[in-house]
Parts: sequence; structure tokens; C-alpha cells
Amino acid sequence: MAEASGGDRRGRRGSFATFAACYAPGFSLSFLGTALVLVWIQCILYARYIWVDSGLTTVAINFARCLCIVALGAVALRRPFSPTTQNVLGWASTGLMTAGSLLFFVESLFPHLPFTLLAAVCSGVGLAWGGGMWINFYIRLDLREALLVAFASLALSTVIGIFIGIMEENTASFISMMLPATTFVMYLRAQEELDDRERCGIAASAPDNVYATEPASTLLRLILGIALFSFVLGVSRGFPSGESIKLSAPFHLIQHVSVTVAGFAIIWWVLIRGRGFKFSVLWQIQLAALALGVIMLSTLDPLASEVGATLIAATNLFQVGFLWFVSYDVARHRSLPPYLILGFFWFLHLFFRESGRLVMWWLGGTSGIEMLIIAGLVCLLAVSVGALLSDSIPRNRPLFAEVSDRSSGAVENENGEGVPRSAMPGGCSVASDTERGEGNCSFPGNILSCGLSLNSFSLRDLCP
Repeated sequence: MAEASGGDRRGRRGSFATFAACYAPGFSLSFLGTALVLVWIQCILYARYIWVDSGLTTVAINFARCLCIVALGAVALRRPFSPTTQNVLGWASTGLMTAGSLLFFVESLFPHLPFTLLAAVCSGVGLAWGGGMWINFYIRLDLREALLVAFASLALSTVIGIFIGIMEENTASFISMMLPATTFVMYLRAQEELDDRERCGIAASAPDNVYATEPASTLLRLILGIALFSFVLGVSRGFPSGESIKLSAPFHLIQHVSVTVAGFAIIWWVLIRGRGFKFSVLWQIQLAALALGVIMLSTLDPLASEVGATLIAATNLFQVGFLWFVSYDVARHRSLPPYLILGFFWFLHLFFRESGRLVMWWLGGTSGIEMLIIAGLVCLLAVSVGALLSDSIPRNRPLFAEVSDRSSGAVENENGEGVPRSAMPGGCSVASDTERGEGNCSFPGNILSCGLSLNSFSLRDLCP
């Protein structure tokens, strides 16, 4: 194969300055509100990630979320929520999440008080919409900007999580009480930011209904794939004794740093380097990490077990960001309320993961030989899930289609630097003259009057 030319190599390398010019002018810190939702989840559901979870408390909270998701979904199927109803749900969810945090905080001070179940119900019911409402914001972004926001939020949450894990439990509980209101205010502000951008003529393309004609087999494979993966994840979180596994400080740090690096690496690979981003690759990586974690746990060696628990905990954390992005991509191409799509994916994930956790809790204390058999079955199940889901589905449009190959990732400016093809300041889209067969680039003429700077890049620089 002939060596790539210098210009090709420069284009593939991309440039952070070009990336910043494309995305920074329209970016707001309020877009990263889901990072604080994940921090709240760390404080309330997962024992600050010092343990892989909070045992049956985590299970109770997530089953409460499942019940609430089903109830909200049943109502929304009859009549989609109006903006007013969504705001009411937002305030109610904020109140419930805050109440759950307060009850857990009080119980940490007075352990004899029986607040655990009530706190779990308040937290789970509040989180169902308190976290899920953010899909209404994401659906207004194009895929590249949504990728930036989703994985930057995941990475930011794990950075903050490092400090949450080393502080006193009471301090973390106190902080968790302030997060629900903060995230709701950020959500409202983020929606206002997008309203301002749209008034300037800067908006992502409208969602379509490409997936409406997908065959039933696609839905069945998605259900089976996510359910089986989540079940294996739940089993592995309680492996082998059924009890939560505590991570020492170094492995707690490794867990967070690995997810932080993964989040920023995806942003760098796709938006700066302009390379492809395929669903199947990330899916297989998660499966491999999960299978390896279970194998290491089954050795019962203390060091190997802690490495395995760290792999499983990191996979569990990364899966949240990955499944969120999958939900967003499907919702952008199906003409249903986006929170129904998110609820569908999240119910599958939570219900089967916590079911697996309960199964392992029930099987805890089984003899060593039988535990090795279970470990083998779990690994086989992980392999079968890998074969079940691939880039062959959905058939009408691959997941992450806009960035699924190198050609869609970046183009060169006149200096040979990679520029995302459909990314412009503020996240707007531009059709090139090559793509449209015309001689000029189209661009909202009033962008400059709206206070969005092109920095040092001209329109000529950003056109292929």
C-alpha cells in the first residue's frame, strides 16, 4: 500500500485549535449537567464507588426507578407530556431526589432510624425523571456535539468522583443534597442556551423517523442483547459471594481514571482526529472487560479479585454513558417522545442488571466448584451477547452513522488541519459546495450579530 501523502496525514491528525473553534463558541458549562447527575448517583446509589454498589439498597432504588419509568411511559404513550407537565415533573423530581439525599444523610447521623426504604423510594422515583429529562436537551444537538457533551460529562463526573470517594461519607451526603436543584437549574439554562442559538439560526437538523420501518427482529435483538449484558453485569457485581466488593484507594482511583481517559479518548479520536466510531467496537470492549473481570474474581486471589472488581465497576460506569448515547441516537431517528426511547433502554438495563444482582445474592456461598461453573456460564453469556449485537443492526441506518467511518469525521482546512465536516461554531451544520453541487458554503448570516465568534477561522477555512 502506498504511503499516505503529507496532506492526508495532516488531515487525519486534526487540530485541537480547529476543534475548539468549531465547538467552543456555542458551548456552555450548563450542558454538562448530566455530570452532576452521575455524581449524585455515585453518592446515593453506589456508596461513592468505594464499593461496587450499596448492596440491596442499590437494588431497591433501581427497582423503584423501573416502576416509575413504567408508570411515566404508560402515561406518555397515551398523551406526550406538555412543556408545562415536564417542568412540573422536573420540580417534583428535584424535590424527591433532595428528600432522598436528606433521609440518607439523617440516617448516616442516626443509624437507628428506619429511613433506608423511604429514602430509596424517594431517590429512585425522583431520579427516573430527574436524570431522564436531560434527553430532551440532548435531542436538540447534532450527533457530534451530543457525543462531545455526553462523554465530556461522563469524564467530568469521574474526575469529581475521585474526590467524592476520598471525603467523609457525611460530607458527600451533604453535597448530594445540593446537586438535584443545581442540575435542574443547569437543565433549564441549557435549554435556554439552545433557544438563543436557534433564534440566531443555529440548530441541528430536525429528527427523522428512519427507524420506523425497522424489522421486528431488530427490536428483539436489541432487547435480548441489552438484557443479557445487563444481567451479566448484575451477576458480576455480586460475584462470587453475593456481597458488595470494596475497592482499596488505588483501585478506586484506577476505576475513575480509566473511565475519564476513555471518555476523553473518544472525543479526541472522533472530533479531533476525525476517525470512525463504531457501536460494535465499544460493545465488544465492554464485553471483554466484563468477562475478564469475572474470570479474575473467580480465582479468589485477593489481588486478582480486586483487579476484577475494578474492571467490572469501570465497565458498569462506562456503560451508563455508552447506553445514554445509544438512546440519544435512536431517539433522533424515531418519531416518538425521546423520553420514551430512553425509558425503554433504561428499563431494560436497570431491571435485568438488578435481577442479576439478586440472583448472585441468592447464590452467594455456593461451593467453589459450582462457582467456577457459574463463572464459565457468565463468560459464555458475555460472548453470546457479543455475537448478538453488531453493526448489522439497525438495518435502515447504522448506529452512530454520521461518525461511523473516517470520511465522516473530519475534513481539511487550507492548512491541512482536520475540521469536522458538519460542525461549525455553536454546533450548526454547514453543507459544503462539494456535497451540494453549488459554489458557495451556506451559513447563517446573522451568527456574528448574535455574539458567536469564529475565532481565527474564516468561513473559507471551514469549507472543504
